[in-house]
Amino acid sequence: MSESGITVLSEELRGRRRIYTDVEEITENNVIEVLQDAILIHEQNRAEIAYLLTYEKGDQPLKREKKVRKEIDIKVADNIANQVTEFKLGYDWGSPISYVQRGTKDLSGNSPEQDDDGISMLNEMNDAEGAPAKDQEMARYIEVTGIGFQMVDIKQDYEGDSVFDLLTLNPLFTFCIYRNTARQQKIAGVTYRTLKNGERYFTVYTKDRRFEIRNAQEIINGPNQINDKWGFLPRSGEKNPMEAVPIVEFIRAYDRMGCFERQISDMDALNIEVSDFVNGVAQHVQEVWWGNDFDLPVDKETGEAKPPVSGQWLMTKTTQTGKTPIAKPLTSDVGYDGIQSNIQSKRNTILQKCYVPLQSDPGGGSTGTAMSMSSGWSAAEASACKKELIIRKSKMEIIRLELAAIRKSSDIPSDSPLLQLKPSDVYPKFTRQKTFDLGTKTNSMVAMIKSGIHGRIAMQTVDLFPDVAQAWNDSKELIEKFQESLFQKKETAKSDRGQQDLTDQTGNSLILDGMTIENPNIKAVE
Repeated sequence: MSESGITVLSEELRGRRRIYTDVEEITENNVIEVLQDAILIHEQNRAEIAYLLTYEKGDQPLKREKKVRKEIDIKVADNIANQVTEFKLGYDWGSPISYVQRGTKDLSGNSPEQDDDGISMLNEMNDAEGAPAKDQEMARYIEVTGIGFQMVDIKQDYEGDSVFDLLTLNPLFTFCIYRNTARQQKIAGVTYRTLKNGERYFTVYTKDRRFEIRNAQEIINGPNQINDKWGFLPRSGEKNPMEAVPIVEFIRAYDRMGCFERQISDMDALNIEVSDFVNGVAQHVQEVWWGNDFDLPVDKETGEAKPPVSGQWLMTKTTQTGKTPIAKPLTSDVGYDGIQSNIQSKRNTILQKCYVPLQSDPGGGSTGTAMSMSSGWSAAEASACKKELIIRKSKMEIIRLELAAIRKSSDIPSDSPLLQLKPSDVYPKFTRQKTFDLGTKTNSMVAMIKSGIHGRIAMQTVDLFPDVAQAWNDSKELIEKFQESLFQKKETAKSDRGQQDLTDQTGNSLILDGMTIENPNIKAVE
């Protein structure tokens, strides 16, 4: 631990290190010292992040030396890491993260209609900012390296859509600093750029200040140049009107590791086996030949033996001593079928450990649920649900910053529903499209609506719509009229049930005496 108090909880974390400080507040008097100590830890993370990013792209050095026939040394990267990452980006992050109303009754006291309008406008602003694409950009960093960063800033040039900027930052050049207390408050966010001449310019954001520091040694915007100017581009020193650290750190798990990081040793072993298999085939094609009791023709000009070439006949004859000449390749019998089976088994094991479903037909005769469990889709969904809970915490921080930027903007009308929104009104909605479950989702939503459950709650529950707030606003009038018409009926037909349940088994069974209840004229089978 240094004098400024930067520490690392290495006994708890095994992925990217989280940076802590013992100082209570970062000021112009200690910001350089805290930054210098934080950079030391960030550089360790940076080296690991760079390794993981290049590993996922296929730069996977083979961890073995070929000692026999070194002229045949084919190196193959199966790159399961990319397959795992692409699945996570598609399944866990493939649908936009939208904002919905938390509930009709909440702490803000706003009317549900007012909240619905405000949240729809907030979703429109995020869509104008390209939030789904920027979430995908950040998701790759999160899945590969374990951490990702986004930043919210007040937009300087308002063009009629969003009043804030949403930026995805590269974790190679971004980090956050937290207080070393039980609360672990974030007291600074740092991002930097490196010029061609090697100089590095760090931007340090605190709750109330912004520092521009050259080479982690000099504050170039000056401690005495505080004013109220604000913008993301380089400028003089100023207050932070957001009144919060605008950089948000995302993690995929509390060990701060990537989605394939634990299986790198298995992937390296798979690369060796695949490479050896390819080398074995190449060596079989380019076999070493062995000859006994015969001589190769000699080149008259050089006097050297001429090896046979493809398509050439090799003529031999029995020697005077009665020995038969021999010419054959030196081969080793390799069970290629067994090797291929072992490679496939190892690939499947790695995918299973990374919670990636097998992309093959498990065979017929099973129900949809059994096939989902056997092929790994249920495990993938459970893993995605766990990660969703962690990501939601950071998304709520993004919501607070966006609402703060909206309140600070002069481009929002004073009567806009956006100004009445509170963080407690908004809830991040994660949607994972499962088309094979579409019928069940639709039936479930219809059953809930017919049972009197609020239509917006039914839409949120079934994970069917990417933008629930917009879908509810567009459908609210018809759904409410439909529910009202149901309640005005004196009797509801039995066929109005949205889906069958276990009671149908009793009503239709001769053995369970169900049909005698429905029709007294039919006797149960004794």
